[in-house]
Amino acid sequence: MTERMNAAALALDAYQQHLFGDLANGHRTDRAEAEGLLHSLVVDLINYGEGNHLDVADLLDALVQARIDRGGALTNPRYSFRLNTEVQFRDHRAEPYRGFITELKSSGPGQDAECVLRIPGVIDPQHTTTSQLEPATQMVPLLTRTCGIAYSALEAEDTTTEIIKRLPQQQPDTDPLVLADLAELSAALAAWAGTKPEWVLRHLRYRAGEIHPLPDGLSPARRAAASFPNDIAALLAGEQPAAAPPRHPEHPETRPRPRLP
Repeated sequence: MTERMNAAALALDAYQQHLFGDLANGHRTDRAEAEGLLHSLVVDLINYGEGNHLDVADLLDALVQARIDRGGALTNPRYSFRLNTEVQFRDHRAEPYRGFITELKSSGPGQDAECVLRIPGVIDPQHTTTSQLEPATQMVPLLTRTCGIAYSALEAEDTTTEIIKRLPQQQPDTDPLVLADLAELSAALAAWAGTKPEWVLRHLRYRAGEIHPLPDGLSPARRAAASFPNDIAALLAGEQPAAAPPRHPEHPETRPRPRLP
């Protein structure tokens, strides 16, 4: 049992003890008791969240859709992908990246769909087909110091982008806790996507609209680094990663896939 599963079991222990006291057959020994107790706890957590103005509806919707995206008795994940689904390539050895679907174009129900992926740390969108993809391994939730919990890779990307947008231009005004969050989020996102933290930061600077052409001829990486405090700037000041050429989905298996150096 993993540490998080053990924590969940302990939470059910406390919930069960509070409601029913000592039971001859509790959730640890009785499957029916465990399912009933779990369902009751989830409902109570929803009610608790709503009663305290906490956002739980979006999380539940995301969990339900993630289950659909991963298939089930009546669904095939090859055809059930939707925009922003977290995906990875089926051939892990040839293409180790993970990312998010940003465009989908299908010729009809049950047909293979053309799609475009955004891979954190790879600036150019990647073109492929849904037959080349599968649901991605989920990122472990990350507790930040200043922005709450990022429950998924998509939330980690959004949170990192928001931090970048809010960074002050003057280095002394930057909260060290914010910088620590930025470093940990970019590292976690890079580990999930199969890229590098400095590539992720550069990429999200582009997405945040924080990089603009300058007349001094500085490289995009140097321009990105200029507005960051020293420790983040040191990561960003490396060589610009090679932009992968766009792929087209007509015959994806006959072309070599782009590789980053």
